[in-house]
Amino acid sequence: MKLLINGQIKSEVDKLPYSEALIRGDGLFESILALDDKPIALERHLSRLENSASKLQIVLPAIIDIKVGITKLLQGEIGQAKLRLVVLSDGNWFVSLEPLSPALTSISLTKFEAPIFTKAGLVGNKSTSYGLSMLAIRTAKALGFDDSIFVNEDGFVVETGFSNLLILKGSNWQTPALKTGCLPGVIRELLIKWFDISECEITYNQLLASDALYVTSSLRLIQPVRRVDDKLFDENLLGNELINRFKAKLFSNINP
Repeated sequence: MKLLINGQIKSEVDKLPYSEALIRGDGLFESILALDDKPIALERHLSRLENSASKLQIVLPAIIDIKVGITKLLQGEIGQAKLRLVVLSDGNWFVSLEPLSPALTSISLTKFEAPIFTKAGLVGNKSTSYGLSMLAIRTAKALGFDDSIFVNEDGFVVETGFSNLLILKGSNWQTPALKTGCLPGVIRELLIKWFDISECEITYNQLLASDALYVTSSLRLIQPVRRVDDKLFDENLLGNELINRFKAKLFSNINP
């Protein structure tokens, strides 16, 4: 792992700022895919960070300092890697860089029983207070699944612990609307822009009746779902085509 803390390269993780903000998860983060020495969709990640910082009353470091730091950290890198940018409410910030672990070919999901409340203060923000998402993951793994699907207080599907959802019904692509409480994911945003994906409100049972299901995230891009509870999803040609088209478009335009 390579580490940059408050703009300076550090060699040891124990140099991270030990503070109330770090302990309490009082901050924001962005997970960013890097291709060689280039961060993917950096401007969109930074725009989301600025929006969340405004909502949560967190003062960001100068954006130019973040960009310079990321450039410094990525210098000489080859291949795909995971950047994690963390900004704490006390003014400290750091960026880590580590190899991107191989993705699963497909994943399995189950329903998380406790509802998400769309008006909760942290909903829709990439907060370092990530306990609920990690509980969703642990709960899923204890049941033999990879991740959990959140449903809101109105019964509409929101997202998973780690990802946005992408739904195929017939030949129509959909993703849960922001008003459901989902994170405004960068890949989600690009899919809407480039491929006319429509936003929807969909119940869990309607989700189970879809023709194919995928999860989307900045690190994994578009990943097939093979199973939701007892429902199995077959490989889908339209899904394979979208995965390939999206990846080709993104990697030819890394700061869209």
